[in-house]
Amino acid sequence: MGGYSFLMPDFERYTAGAYAATSYKVSPKLMLTGGVRFDSGKLNIRGFYDDTLADFLQLGGYDADDVWYYAQRADALRKNFHSFSGALGAVYDPNRLSSLKINIGRSFRFPTANELASNGVHHGAFRHEKGNNSLKPETGWQYDLGYSLKNRRLNLSINHFASYFPNYIYLNPTGQWSVLPHAGQIYEYTQSRVFLAGGELEAAYRFTENLLLSANWEYVYNRNIDNGYPLPFSPPVDMLLALIYSNHGKGPLIQYSASLENQTVFAQNRIANNEEKTLGTSLINLLCSMNWKVGDFRFFTDFQVQNIFDTPFYNHLSYYRKLNIPEPGRNIQFILKIPF
Repeated sequence: MGGYSFLMPDFERYTAGAYAATSYKVSPKLMLTGGVRFDSGKLNIRGFYDDTLADFLQLGGYDADDVWYYAQRADALRKNFHSFSGALGAVYDPNRLSSLKINIGRSFRFPTANELASNGVHHGAFRHEKGNNSLKPETGWQYDLGYSLKNRRLNLSINHFASYFPNYIYLNPTGQWSVLPHAGQIYEYTQSRVFLAGGELEAAYRFTENLLLSANWEYVYNRNIDNGYPLPFSPPVDMLLALIYSNHGKGPLIQYSASLENQTVFAQNRIANNEEKTLGTSLINLLCSMNWKVGDFRFFTDFQVQNIFDTPFYNHLSYYRKLNIPEPGRNIQFILKIPF
């Protein structure tokens, strides 16, 4: 907004909304819910032309079109947005151990100032980001379905969702390289018809009072309907298994727990144009926690060893991925927590 570097334009944003929600109990086992919301917003963006950058580019021999493309850091814009959104849902509890939930709804989102008018280097992300002043409000239709079961030994939660957006806003790698220093590839905000779906599974099984096995699995699928490619920055499949032992201590040690984890991140081969694939990995972690009390003084200690075998790997969603910088290797931490 100010200073030497420029990314975000100077802007003013005003928003207001009103909503109504209700629920109706059809029977002791079935509850219906619903709601509707109206949102209105106004966005004023001040234009900015960078004369210093324009002079620099002209001295570098760039033509007038290139100079304008980079030096026009923000267009002056006045935008007004408004729309309705809403949702309907149901909760069915066949018994005290299980529950089934379903929701359908319509969503609405205003484009932000940076999505409309940014034009500069995002140094934290190592890329040149360019806004698009023709963006329309993003709308979508979605549903989600969830089931949970809980008994003495097993906790189980399964969730699934799907969404369709006729005008999804996202940051698209253009394949064009910026002439600005330390900028890399130009990423431009754009809109497309998009389908999103995915799910999450959480399960925990208690073998004994002290020994627990837990599993978490997450999956996201997306598709740009207009060009047939996945969206950029799509998360890969992720799975975490943990064997946890906990017990009461003796003396000043009130309680302790130890867990051995295996985190598996699958390869991400479903990529957008001008995006790199990322290999998968499997990591082993060790975590120990202790709860202490000495007289009236209580404190907690945690000992963690992340990535025990020092396995090199890349995070597909990390800003460092495009620089081919791997994630941290073996990481040993000792944490002391003193409540007050």
